[in-house]
Amino acid sequence: MRSPTGQPQNMGKLVEMIQNAVTTGRLDVAEQLAGQTDLYLLSELVQSLYKEGYVTLAKERLLKIEPRILREPSPPFLELSLIWAEICYDERRYDEAAPIFEAIAERHPDFAAARFGAASCYIQQAIVNLERRIQLYHPTKLEQEKICKYLDDFHQALRLIQTSGWHTEWNQGQIRQYPARSASLLH
Repeated sequence: MRSPTGQPQNMGKLVEMIQNAVTTGRLDVAEQLAGQTDLYLLSELVQSLYKEGYVTLAKERLLKIEPRILREPSPPFLELSLIWAEICYDERRYDEAAPIFEAIAERHPDFAAARFGAASCYIQQAIVNLERRIQLYHPTKLEQEKICKYLDDFHQALRLIQTSGWHTEWNQGQIRQYPARSASLLH
């Protein structure tokens, strides 16, 4: 028997079992339950892993998915695109993350987190470009002061955007599972 969404009714129970297995640290069980071929179950596994702070494992599973699915967000894999964009952001691949956030916002205009994510990407890119400009061109002291003022303004805007909670947050135990995230929190 199938549910109104077309999935077998026991699919909900299977998803719940995957989520519980990840929450309790039984990742091997979660992997077995998700299997290798069902994209819907893989999506649930990735979402559960990411939610619990297993970012590296979530990324490994995402890399098994056709890149187009992640770059062109659409239901039922919208959440996977968002996770991929956050991972790209954390890895400072802003040029890859921004278009994904924008595509999500375009398809779901009320999804503010995607807009904040895109804005954060563009601000981060501006910061990187200004810092690179200082290193490459060795501007005069006066020009450096102007550039630093812009950098301060960008950092202030970025801090304001981050207070929106657009990015997934993990508790201290989960951050230890993904050390790169704790380092990116300092920027």
